Amino acid sequence: RSRVGMPLGNLTSQFFANVYLNELDQFVKHKLKVRYYIRYVDDFVILHSNNQLLEDYKEKIDYFLKNKLKIELHPDKSMVACIQSRLNFLGFRMFYYHKLLKKSNIRKMKTKFEYLKEEYERGKIDYDIIYDFFEGWLAYAKHANTCRLRKQVIGDFESKFYGEISTKEINRYLKVQEKIEPASYINTCKRHGIHPTTKVAGILPKLL
Repeated sequence: RSRVGMPLGNLTSQFFANVYLNELDQFVKHKLKVRYYIRYVDDFVILHSNNQLLEDYKEKIDYFLKNKLKIELHPDKSMVACIQSRLNFLGFRMFYYHKLLKKSNIRKMKTKFEYLKEEYERGKIDYDIIYDFFEGWLAYAKHANTCRLRKQVIGDFESKFYGEISTKEINRYLKVQEKIEPASYINTCKRHGIHPTTKVAGILPKLL
């Protein structure tokens, strides 16, 4: 088993990546004087209109990483590319005027969703775990132009878990209920044809 790198998904990985790669940030911003530099954990992008200058940055950064931090750029993922064609970054396919999710990420999401569904049906996990995964993925997908995809995924999710309520939804409902007046709450339910004593979590916030 490799002893190089950090475990994926571990919360400490993000923290240690920021600590360890702080020297890279300082080098790029203050030594190379790069104006448009974006880094998230171990992925970063530099934007510039001069291709030759970008190649020079790449060479100097690779040298700095190898000699100072004892790490190196990924040989297949580190490249100079025209952003008008496409830029792959943080699981997104970024074009000049819009962003899409990478197809491989969509496949991974569907595979993970089916796995969680099977584990739930076997009684090995509860609904809260599935809801947290689903909610997190939707929040991530919203950063791209995925309206149609999200509607499709939400439809599939609701059909497979119809009637299920997570602890998070219940807590949200109770929090909202505490903030409104009883009379207003009852009127809202009547206006939408819902009896106050049969309210379910997640409906009220959408009605207000």
